[in-house]
Amino acid sequence: MLETGKDILFFWVARMVMMSFWLTDKAPFNEVLLHPMVCDSEGNKMSKSRGNVIDPLEIIEGTSLDNLIKKIRDSNLPKGEQDTSVKKLKHEFPQGISECGSDALRFGLLAYMVQGSSINLNINRIVSYRKFCNKIWNSFKFAMDKFVFIKKFDTSLINPQKESFLNSWILCKLNKAIRSVNENFDKYTLGEATNAFYNFWLYELCDIYLEATKPLFANGSA
Repeated sequence: MLETGKDILFFWVARMVMMSFWLTDKAPFNEVLLHPMVCDSEGNKMSKSRGNVIDPLEIIEGTSLDNLIKKIRDSNLPKGEQDTSVKKLKHEFPQGISECGSDALRFGLLAYMVQGSSINLNINRIVSYRKFCNKIWNSFKFAMDKFVFIKKFDTSLINPQKESFLNSWILCKLNKAIRSVNENFDKYTLGEATNAFYNFWLYELCDIYLEATKPLFANGSA
């Protein structure tokens, strides 16, 4: 499978197919997954001439407002367009871009894939996914402290007839989430798969189940 943008279907994808058939008599790939065009928060195509290009490394590693402005001032944009771009930067990123990490950026781009032909990239949304990644890590640490005796998952540990209502409820929600993620991955609706995982982990596992089990662990009844 090839993953690419639709804007280069003719310029790159079709020519790859023709070249492969010419040289090997075989197709280079069987499927093409077209991702949306990544635009700025206002829906404009990112372009150096617009001064609205966001470097993925600036999201992953973070950067200051001064560095963002310096990049604009060092560009070949006319002075008036530089001033417009700097004004926009000061409005969107008054504190610069905080470090989000690669996982949050990947997760955010996948979650955006429900929008259709374009992604209006809002950095604040990526920041929220950084917090979600932290939530995953914190819930993992919480669970590992409580279940150190489990070395390997074994389905025999689960007996539906003997489970409490709370455990039965979370297992039911987990099963629905797994089914939704798998079905959407099979259909390449990656945004829906991502959101199914996000909603389960944040709202059902963390906000309800883990919070409800904390008192049980505290008094030793879990």
